[in-house]
Amino acid sequence: MRRKLRVALATLVVLLGALAIAGIIGGSWTAAQLRAVAVLSTTEKTPVLAWTVRALTHEPRLEETFVGGAPSTVVRPGKGDGPWPAVVFVNGATRAGRHHEKVQRLARGLARSGFLVVVPDLPGLRLGEITPETADVTVRAARATADRMDVRHGQIALYGVSVGATLALLAAQSSALAGRVTVIGGEAPWVDLERVIRLATTGFYNGERYETDPYVQLAIARSLAAGLAPSGGRSRLLGALESVDDDDPTPLAGLEATSYRRDVAALVRLLLNREPRRFVALYARLSARDRAAVVALSPLVKASRLQMPVELATAPHDKYFPPAESRALARAAPDVDVTVTSTLDHAVPTFSLGDFSDLARFDGFVVRFLRSAVRSP
Repeated sequence: MRRKLRVALATLVVLLGALAIAGIIGGSWTAAQLRAVAVLSTTEKTPVLAWTVRALTHEPRLEETFVGGAPSTVVRPGKGDGPWPAVVFVNGATRAGRHHEKVQRLARGLARSGFLVVVPDLPGLRLGEITPETADVTVRAARATADRMDVRHGQIALYGVSVGATLALLAAQSSALAGRVTVIGGEAPWVDLERVIRLATTGFYNGERYETDPYVQLAIARSLAAGLAPSGGRSRLLGALESVDDDDPTPLAGLEATSYRRDVAALVRLLLNREPRRFVALYARLSARDRAAVVALSPLVKASRLQMPVELATAPHDKYFPPAESRALARAAPDVDVTVTSTLDHAVPTFSLGDFSDLARFDGFVVRFLRSAVRSP
């Protein structure tokens, strides 16, 4: 109980400080700060504030439907017919998908703040199998959301968590969404999949040792296996990887390259390699099709297409994807702001009064995203 009270106090301090600053800066920041409080307090079930938000706002309206061909949760504000500013939220790799408790609370918090929210279940995302098809369906779901009559100006904001942030960045680069994305927000994405594959297999990133959670190996292996050309070997490999527990500390221990042939065997050899010096040669042995898929899933390649504001947040040492990934995008794209804060444990905020400055940075990240998300063209 004491921890919850400290969290409530910390959030209140940030709110009051931000409102004092907002009185000097102007009304748009004040409105965005109030939206941020509504979203964060609802998502994290902050004592007192969450109750106050629920008391002062209308209960959101939920609908389970299909958006752009993807099964989706659509959450609308509790009053009126719109049009509203819209957010397409792309969750990370979680077995619960769009039904994850925090995902549902976040969607409701955004709706209480005046947004229409769409949370699509994308192919492969529940198992961490990210392929070009996953990215394509993200684009279709985002386009279908922007085309809704109850979405303001036919424009959307995109927000993603972990690999969901990567998918949001990729979607925003699509010509199908040209001029229709107001802002992108994301927590700890990858932007260069080849570098992340090297990290997952060898434990090295940019020539230095970098410790990651074992799940990174499993998710990368599943993604690459799912992207292979259809074959019996692909099916066997994918089945073997899908049967591994997500929390297995040695998820690839049961793989043997000699059990497979051709492109599948080449991939398994790459996945089992732990020597940084061998990575380039083993990666080159992947088929041209498989290497093209890696490029297609790397937002850094087409970073110049991100002409809208991009807000990224990451932990100082993210256990999946290094902060250097977000910083690389900031160097390549015209308008990327990277917030590094210990408030995040990968993509999960953890608030405490002792980390006031980090909490304030995270609050600023959320406020900037929401302020851009409601701006008129």
